[in-house]
Amino acid sequence: MPMPTRSFTTTGPLDACVLLFARIAIAPLFLYSGVGKVLAFGTTASRLPGGADGFGAVLAAGAIAVELGCGAALLLGLFARPAAAVLIPFTIAATLMFHNFWAAPDAQVVMQTINFLKNLGLLGALALIACYGPGAYAVRPLSGSAQTIG
Repeated sequence: MPMPTRSFTTTGPLDACVLLFARIAIAPLFLYSGVGKVLAFGTTASRLPGGADGFGAVLAAGAIAVELGCGAALLLGLFARPAAAVLIPFTIAATLMFHNFWAAPDAQVVMQTINFLKNLGLLGALALIACYGPGAYAVRPLSGSAQTIG
């Protein structure tokens, strides 16, 4: 016997409120991290491949642009789907580079495991936003509809 299928639609006020809450809850993490990278640009760049005086500075600038731009997009709900889609591979890369608990010193294994698992949860939230969009309570583009654009 085949499994019944259900489709998810976001038409009710509860759906709209949940999607708004999800965006407001997840966006500050990326905004805070982006601002932190701006304020400690040299340190951020030095932790990336290429170092502070090389390609690490380019990577740091890119990370800042992604976190601030996509974080703001999520917060506003403007282009939330593409923003979430960009943040998914970004978060995967950051998780593997900086929260690799399997290679961490014994004193850091627990904290790195927690951060790794936290980021898995973020990836789930980003996937839902990328799939279902920003919901009804979102800034809309001047032309087109948020259903097809954001």
